Amino acid sequence: MAKLLKELADPVMLHALTEALQERGIACRVDGAGMQSLLPLPGVTDARVMVEEEAWPAAVQVLRDLGLEEGEHD
Repeated sequence: MAKLLKELADPVMLHALTEALQERGIACRVDGAGMQSLLPLPGVTDARVMVEEEAWPAAVQVLRDLGLEEGEHD
Protein backbone atom coordinates (compact mmCIF):
# COMPACT_ATOMS: atom_id res chain seq x y z
CA MET A 1 0.00 0.00 0.00
CA ALA A 2 1.27 3.48 -0.86
CA LYS A 3 2.14 5.92 1.92
CA LEU A 4 2.33 9.71 1.75
CA LEU A 5 5.99 10.71 1.66
CA LYS A 6 5.74 14.46 1.15
CA GLU A 7 3.35 17.24 0.13
CA LEU A 8 4.88 19.95 -2.05
CA ALA A 9 3.56 23.16 -3.59
CA ASP A 10 6.82 24.03 -5.37
CA PRO A 11 6.98 22.37 -8.81
CA VAL A 12 10.78 22.61 -8.89
CA MET A 13 11.14 20.74 -5.60
CA LEU A 14 8.53 18.22 -6.77
CA HIS A 15 10.60 17.54 -9.87
CA ALA A 16 13.83 17.27 -7.86
CA LEU A 17 12.28 14.81 -5.42
CA THR A 18 10.70 12.57 -8.05
CA GLU A 19 13.93 12.55 -10.09
CA ALA A 20 16.00 11.63 -7.01
CA LEU A 21 13.59 8.82 -6.13
CA GLN A 22 13.65 7.45 -9.68
CA GLU A 23 17.46 7.65 -9.84
CA ARG A 24 17.58 5.36 -6.80
CA GLY A 25 15.07 2.94 -8.31
CA ILE A 26 12.23 3.96 -5.99
CA ALA A 27 8.85 3.96 -7.69
CA CYS A 28 6.66 6.87 -6.74
CA ARG A 29 3.25 8.26 -7.60
CA VAL A 30 2.38 11.95 -7.65
CA ASP A 31 -1.23 12.87 -6.92
CA GLY A 32 -2.60 16.34 -7.62
CA ALA A 33 0.47 17.66 -9.44
CA GLY A 34 -1.52 19.99 -11.70
CA MET A 35 -3.97 21.28 -9.13
CA GLN A 36 -1.69 24.07 -7.87
CA SER A 37 -1.79 25.79 -11.25
CA LEU A 38 -5.58 25.48 -11.49
CA LEU A 39 -6.44 26.46 -7.95
CA PRO A 40 -3.47 27.91 -6.02
CA LEU A 41 -4.42 27.26 -2.41
CA PRO A 42 -1.26 26.44 -0.42
CA GLY A 43 -1.72 23.41 1.77
CA VAL A 44 -4.94 22.42 0.01
CA THR A 45 -3.82 21.74 -3.55
CA ASP A 46 -0.24 20.63 -2.91
CA ALA A 47 1.09 17.68 -4.91
CA ARG A 48 1.35 14.50 -2.85
CA VAL A 49 4.30 12.15 -3.44
CA MET A 50 3.43 8.56 -2.57
CA VAL A 51 5.77 5.55 -2.24
CA GLU A 52 5.19 1.89 -1.43
CA GLU A 53 5.80 0.76 2.16
CA GLU A 54 8.70 -1.47 1.09
CA ALA A 55 10.54 1.58 -0.24
CA TRP A 56 9.78 3.77 2.79
CA PRO A 57 13.22 3.75 4.50
CA ALA A 58 15.06 4.50 1.26
CA ALA A 59 12.54 7.21 0.31
CA VAL A 60 12.92 8.91 3.69
CA GLN A 61 16.69 8.89 3.16
CA VAL A 62 16.17 10.68 -0.17
CA LEU A 63 14.17 13.36 1.69
CA ARG A 64 17.05 13.76 4.14
CA ASP A 65 19.60 13.95 1.34
CA LEU A 66 17.58 16.75 -0.32
CA GLY A 67 17.01 18.59 2.94
CA LEU A 68 13.23 18.14 2.71
CA GLU A 69 12.67 16.18 5.89
CA GLU A 70 10.40 18.10 8.24
CA GLY A 71 8.95 15.37 10.43
CA GLU A 72 5.87 14.95 8.23
CA HIS A 73 6.21 11.21 8.02
CA ASP A 74 6.27 8.20 10.35
